[in-house]
Amino acid sequence: MPRRKSPVTGPMTVQPMEHGSITPTQSQPMMPTTGKKPNTAFPKKQSARTDAVGIARARIMRRNSLRKQRQAQKG
Repeated sequence: MPRRKSPVTGPMTVQPMEHGSITPTQSQPMMPTTGKKPNTAFPKKQSARTDAVGIARARIMRRNSLRKQRQAQKG
């Protein structure tokens, strides 16, 4: 009895289907739900004022750092 070849896929039909790169991966089982809303892992969004203060502080720190670098190159 002739031996049957396994189906092949890929470019120029060289790669056998049993290769791990083609076989689908098993998905993990779904978590049971109890009807409660799930907690989000993300913190609350910062306010616009807090963002503005952070941006202003970053600009001041960068300006001071550049000023120190120029002073170090001169001296």
